[in-house]
Amino acid sequence: MNKYVLAVLVWLGYDGIDLSNLIHGHPHASPAATTTTKGSLGDIYTAPSTTSFASATSTISTSTSTSTAIPNAGNPRTSNETYPAVGACSGNCSFVHDPSIIVRPDGTYVRFSTFNKISIATAPNIRGPWTEQGSALPAGSSINKPGRNVLWAPDVFPLGDTYYMFYAVSVSGSQDSDIGVATSKTLDAGDWKDHGSIGIPDNKNWNKIDPNLFQHDPKDPLLLSFGSYWQGLYQIPMASPPVQIDKNAVAAHLEYNGTVRPDNLPVDANEGSYQFWWNVNGKDYFYLFWSAGDCCSQPPNLPPQGEEYKIMVCRSESPNGGFEGMLGRACTDGGGNEVLSSHGKNVYAPGGQGVMWDVKEQSLIMYYHYIDPEVGYGVGDFKFGWSKLSMDSGWPVVVE
Repeated sequence: MNKYVLAVLVWLGYDGIDLSNLIHGHPHASPAATTTTKGSLGDIYTAPSTTSFASATSTISTSTSTSTAIPNAGNPRTSNETYPAVGACSGNCSFVHDPSIIVRPDGTYVRFSTFNKISIATAPNIRGPWTEQGSALPAGSSINKPGRNVLWAPDVFPLGDTYYMFYAVSVSGSQDSDIGVATSKTLDAGDWKDHGSIGIPDNKNWNKIDPNLFQHDPKDPLLLSFGSYWQGLYQIPMASPPVQIDKNAVAAHLEYNGTVRPDNLPVDANEGSYQFWWNVNGKDYFYLFWSAGDCCSQPPNLPPQGEEYKIMVCRSESPNGGFEGMLGRACTDGGGNEVLSSHGKNVYAPGGQGVMWDVKEQSLIMYYHYIDPEVGYGVGDFKFGWSKLSMDSGWPVVVE
């Protein structure tokens, strides 16, 4: 969720960033039989920066490791004008920000999105027709911060017989934010129990929004990534069940890009993290997707071409850090590869993404929001989109 939407929220009368997906009954997983062609990281590995804390109220101490990435390696970051068309969508396909999709056991697709105290819509498949169902938390969040009656960037994760919905409470441009969690057995609107804050402590380096829960295997730790602006994206381990951070949590620094932008504009947003794993020739790799750039500006104040929202990715051999771009540049040092950006006349500033294996499409897909300039740039104009991904190279590529 980009910080430059305050004027829009005020206009709407409000008081104020994956996302977890069911894949053959298991979240964030690639199909067991899937293999792809070569895509090894080689010998390049960068240890993450870490921030240690023993509890949500403890003192924070930060140490930064030395990067071993290739100096000045660079990574592809430019816009691509040849992306395939966005996937078809019918029904309620507008006013969708930061979508998170999960598939019920009966095959119903359930979409959660920013605003309206987390909007819920359902459909028989990713193409729709999508039907609005109402708010997940009609009373708002129990977190007593500005924005508690708006709620941003939901991320829904199945664990046992319970669904966990993480969300952000904040207002635009503020670092006085928090991440909360609610639980449900049904995914239905209004049928969520709010547990309030998960207990991430305040820190000058991060903003507590845009949560995403990840687990590689049921026996592995539950890991939550988050962050926006400031020093970028971080990850912390969660307790089980994941309604609080682990009492011995250590925060890993996953991504930061401090590149100076054209016309002396502030450093780009880096937000909306989403972790996913995929098996490449018998080896599991871990992918960090995120949104970079200006999310929500409107004419005549659009950013320079190429500086608007786009979807990026880095990869690692570990779910805990060491993410790099295709050419070996550390993700904490501006590395990363573009997955999807503005293209053609009708797709501008895609972002707020998640990734899932879609059984009905028989394809890996990435879903997101985007702007159609011929419709409008307003908050209510943001559209739901999705694209198929190929992992044949070991890296995500949008395909027909």
